[in-house]
Amino acid sequence: MPTISVIVPVYKVEPYLNRCVDSILRQTYQDFELILVDDGSPDRCGEICDEYARQDSRVHVIHKENGGPASALNVGLDNARGDYIGFVDSDDLVDPDLYETLLNAIRENDVRIASCNADAVDEQEKPVPGAGVNINIAGRHMAMELLLDTFKTGGFYGLLCWNKLFDIRLFRDKGVHFDETMFFGDDASELHRVYDGEYVYCVPRVLYHYRRRGGQMTEVLFPPRRLDDLKMYWNWLGWFAAQPDKTEYKGYYEWAVAWYWKVFYLFWCQASEAGAMAKLKPEFLKRKKHLDSILPDILRCPHVPGAEKARAVLFCAAPGLTYTLAHARGKLHGSKTD
Repeated sequence: MPTISVIVPVYKVEPYLNRCVDSILRQTYQDFELILVDDGSPDRCGEICDEYARQDSRVHVIHKENGGPASALNVGLDNARGDYIGFVDSDDLVDPDLYETLLNAIRENDVRIASCNADAVDEQEKPVPGAGVNINIAGRHMAMELLLDTFKTGGFYGLLCWNKLFDIRLFRDKGVHFDETMFFGDDASELHRVYDGEYVYCVPRVLYHYRRRGGQMTEVLFPPRRLDDLKMYWNWLGWFAAQPDKTEYKGYYEWAVAWYWKVFYLFWCQASEAGAMAKLKPEFLKRKKHLDSILPDILRCPHVPGAEKARAVLFCAAPGLTYTLAHARGKLHGSKTD
């Protein structure tokens, strides 16, 4: 059996797929399997995957009906045979020593997760300044500190699967699968369960290169599926609320409360500015019930500035009016979370 399973969900990435797969197959650590999950891609991606499987016995291809990225990841998880598991987006690139470096970090530091920094490249693989995914801590830490870093800095390092290598038992023993109802945040919404009780070793090197493409969901002004992020934050909030006896996570719930308010209000403003509110308002109002239920916690939260607490009270009572007043004053977005 291979030591590492690398899962790549594949959908409509024909111009980039060869570069991605080639970068994985060039790994200095060779004891791995590459699972390409063709998620019903309508282009030639499926054929390209099959050609790699014919040429390299490490490559395994699974063809399935389109079900979204989480569905493809879950199929890969269920079919993985390795002791460790990594994930790569099908238009991204990895350095040759990515998995050798991360596996050594796990084995040498008594951890079950290792991670690295990443940078962004454009469609021509030129660096995108200021778009890196980095963290200020290096070495061995409680894994949940990666999520705390997100709360404190707004960074994405702790929310990603693709810059990490995991002991596969963290998924299987904990029964972790990705939420197939989500398009955004499908992986991040479950990582708190993977991190729980674990340590991570953070390698302070850029070993992963994610591609930023025009027209991607992440590049659209306000795609409707962006609301999936609210479900992700709500999942975290509910999980931390259910852990009152875990003193190591003291204060995490308050951070989750602060970010749920911050993101909800930000998304309302962005959707309104993008002209998408008429279509999305019913979905926002469904989720607003969550916001209303935690308003007392927002008012007690030390990470929400006083002016934002007043804004939250007004917003819960009259969201449309709150936005209109803020728009008229030219102060749409709230203060930085403390």
